[in-house]
Amino acid sequence: MSTEKQTPWYVETFLAIGGWIAGLLAAIAIFAMAAGLVASVGKFAPEIGAFISVMIGAGFVFFGVSMMQPDRGDFRRHFAIASTAAGLTAATAGVWFLLFSLFGGANDAAAMTVGVAGLITSALLTAAGFFIARIMRDGIFTFLITLAVYGVATAALIILRDDTGFGWRTDIYLAAPVALLGCWLFINAPQDNLSRPAGAAMLIAPMLHYAIARNAQFIFGAGADPQIWLIGEALFAAAALYCLWILRRRYAALPLLASGALVLAAIWFLPSAGAVAIIMLLSAIAANHRGFAVVSIAAVIWFISRFYYDLSMTLLEKSALMAAMGAATLFGALIFNRFQSGVGAAKSTPQRHRLLAAFGFAALLVVALTLVNRSVWRLETQFRDATEIYLPLGPRDPRSILQGDYMVLNFRNDIYPPFDAIEALPRGGEIFLKLDENNVAAFSRIPAAGDAPGPDEIRIDYVKTNSRRIRYVPQSFFFQEGEAELFQPARFAIVKVTDDGNARLTALADENRQRIGPGD
Repeated sequence: MSTEKQTPWYVETFLAIGGWIAGLLAAIAIFAMAAGLVASVGKFAPEIGAFISVMIGAGFVFFGVSMMQPDRGDFRRHFAIASTAAGLTAATAGVWFLLFSLFGGANDAAAMTVGVAGLITSALLTAAGFFIARIMRDGIFTFLITLAVYGVATAALIILRDDTGFGWRTDIYLAAPVALLGCWLFINAPQDNLSRPAGAAMLIAPMLHYAIARNAQFIFGAGADPQIWLIGEALFAAAALYCLWILRRRYAALPLLASGALVLAAIWFLPSAGAVAIIMLLSAIAANHRGFAVVSIAAVIWFISRFYYDLSMTLLEKSALMAAMGAATLFGALIFNRFQSGVGAAKSTPQRHRLLAAFGFAALLVVALTLVNRSVWRLETQFRDATEIYLPLGPRDPRSILQGDYMVLNFRNDIYPPFDAIEALPRGGEIFLKLDENNVAAFSRIPAAGDAPGPDEIRIDYVKTNSRRIRYVPQSFFFQEGEAELFQPARFAIVKVTDDGNARLTALADENRQRIGPGD
């Protein structure tokens, strides 16, 4: 029996973190000294700086590879990975710039030159990363280098996006086949093979790509060519079907078909980042890899939270989609119960009781969906024919870190009653606003009981927030991350008001009362 004491996991974790910090700080220090040395010599061509970056990066790579001895401790292992990763980053940036300069540099086709140089750089990084990974034999390094290759290639394709010679949104073509290949590699690779961390990276990278692209307003499937959307969804469906085919040995056919139908429906209807998150989870289950399953579950939860705050769909659309997914889940559960005896389970409950339980659960689900969606449907119908008015805005604040991107709307005082009159108002009630010929609103009067608005007036409900302030509509206007500059010219809030005074903030408008939004 061995008497060696195993190092506690938390000590290994701190050693690993220390190795990364030490390696990156060493890289920063070396680069800072090199930059200071070059600057002290005098003016130099940018190509010389790029060449020095390649040389220093190559030195760090050689140093990191020579340091890589996993049996010498976690600190040394992670120090070597950090040094190698820092060196490859520096060398990649230098090679990209040198290729850009070689192909012509800053000319009329600068964007195309940068993009082509980036694609060649990604190919060179693939070759160098493959060679170094074979030497280091470390899954973490393989995972990181795969992410880096995908990132460089995607960045190059995004730069080429607007060039007619390379088509429209060419980076979108990359994500779906990479996810499919990553699924295949992760499931089929042996446990200690470097293909498994590479496959995991190829599954995670497309999900991050879609999330970043969505925040940058390059929304996959929204306004894109239908062929692109169909190709992507077909590849995602193929990856899911492959996982389900692998799982056929572990689960009964009918329950697997029921859950497969739900998975395919989710992949087809949900945004693409959610589809990749689902494929990650399926791949982890098919490969029986608990660690990656935990990461995949976190990814699915992250996507659901993002989907909840996604402003590209209305609440009614989200509700209908979730209801459809719930119905599909119920259908799968019923099939599983119906054919439970097919997997060798004993029928412990009479058939009639099982049918009654299924019917009761279905009735409960229908009632819940009806109650939840009734108010949503009523509001959508009520505001369909509501009057659209404009409330003038004052200065605005840009965003909130916790809630996401939004504008704090500070309405001008001329839409409110005088401060002294507000103090006497009850906590809730209604106020009449006067509309000009452009439906721009201003305060008109506080109505008495039974008063009706005049021809140029409109009734609007208010809520008293404190003794001197009231509110007609929410004063936070949310928008997609990355669209803050788009809404900077806002001067009016577009509000729909029903006949009974219920108000909803729908959009913002510029000084000419033109609606502001993506694509406008």
